Amino acid sequence: MQVPVSSRFFRRVALLAAGFALSAPAWALDMGQLMQNMGQYKERTGRFVETKHMKVLDKPLRSTGEVRYVAPQLFEKKTVEPTAELLRVDGDALRVERGGKTYNVRLSSQPQAAAFVDVIVGLLTGDAGKLERSYDYELKGTAKKWTLAMVPKDVKMKSIISKVVASGDREQVRTIEYQQADGDRSVMVIEPLDKR
Repeated sequence: MQVPVSSRFFRRVALLAAGFALSAPAWALDMGQLMQNMGQYKERTGRFVETKHMKVLDKPLRSTGEVRYVAPQLFEKKTVEPTAELLRVDGDALRVERGGKTYNVRLSSQPQAAAFVDVIVGLLTGDAGKLERSYDYELKGTAKKWTLAMVPKDVKMKSIISKVVASGDREQVRTIEYQQADGDRSVMVIEPLDKR
């Protein structure tokens, strides 16, 4: 036996469906929103713990230190333990200080080095162009909890890094994992960054 259904019932179902359709995008996060959230601060500082997993070693290598970003283009990663090292990016200039020696590189002349740097600098500055220059990406999640998977566009870079996965919440980057083509990987966990 078929039960008659009123037109009011159909209107209710249609309104519910429309409500779900309209509210779903509010839960999702797009790249523009993420970059806007990330780029709203002039300065950020925080601490990191980086763990490198290498097949040739019995146990992972662990390093700790501080990260700092000052708008529009200064980024520093200062390793404190186990040995002191400073990696400083100021626009196109990359400077590395390690073991009493200093190395200076123009990122525009070293696309592979630039691709490494583009991940963290692009995220902290909210510059999607930096990320898109070097990577194809897929963003998943919501503003509260997001994951950004990036695959290098450059063939030479792909032979070194197969994938980079960054995750975070709102405007905070929490982890960045570099997965190397040879199976090794490094994971940087960043404590909440102070923002100004």
